Amino acid sequence: MKQTCPKSCPSAKEPFAGFYKKHYTAGEVMYIKPGDVNSLVFVRKGSVEVDSEECNNYKVAHNNLFFCYNCGHYTVKVTSDAEIIVAYFSRPGAACDIASLLQYTKEQKGFKYSFSAVEINEQLEEFLVMLNRYIEDGIPCAHMHESMIELLFVIFRFYYPVEMLANLFFNLYDHTISFRTMVEGNRVKARNLNHLAELCGYDINTFNVIFRRHYPGFTPGVWMQIQRKDEILADLAFTDAPIYFISKKYGFSSSSHLGEYCKKYLGDTPTKIRARYKKRK
Repeated sequence: MKQTCPKSCPSAKEPFAGFYKKHYTAGEVMYIKPGDVNSLVFVRKGSVEVDSEECNNYKVAHNNLFFCYNCGHYTVKVTSDAEIIVAYFSRPGAACDIASLLQYTKEQKGFKYSFSAVEINEQLEEFLVMLNRYIEDGIPCAHMHESMIELLFVIFRFYYPVEMLANLFFNLYDHTISFRTMVEGNRVKARNLNHLAELCGYDINTFNVIFRRHYPGFTPGVWMQIQRKDEILADLAFTDAPIYFISKKYGFSSSSHLGEYCKKYLGDTPTKIRARYKKRK
């Protein structure tokens, strides 16, 4: 009989960090979506291709791992029958596990991040063999899962070069924010769509591709105009700025284009909206 934590123990619930294992056949797809946890994916057998905001069809062979940060969308296509172990966590094991990586990138002025897989070395392989035994034995204990996450990061720190880890975990310590947060934070400052893409650090073509993943059903241009309807309404209602000036301010090609927008999103033409608010005054 297995001993379990009493119900009063916080760790009797689902662990907030831990591991799970899955088997996939060739052609299946594994999705890792934005959420509260980051994921380390260990490809123990087989091979996969990863598609995300950071990479396109990146090939990962068996005996390699890759990192998925919690703001990204990852589509993992299984190209040959695979055994995969996933480690999930909201933060790494300890502050020192990240501090050295942050210091390293500060000192390396030419450092540039790129999504890449990392080979599972001898020490990490020993860890995974032990972990696999615990998973196979069905040990549900949150204490075990959470402490194994801490041990995992100790292994990384002592048995992997800092430059490799700095790239692997870049999104953890660089405080990279989600694409949606970047877009919505820069929208007000952007003069137009090209400027918004520039503020977010992308060329316009890449920006358009990533945008459609995060905002299905909208083009970037349409989305920007929808977001600006309150600002346009305020300019029409509470200023005397000429209609053509307002259309230019918000990136419309002409006053008539602004008129079409106002009919669609504000219910009337710019002139009638302005007249209605003046009458209320």
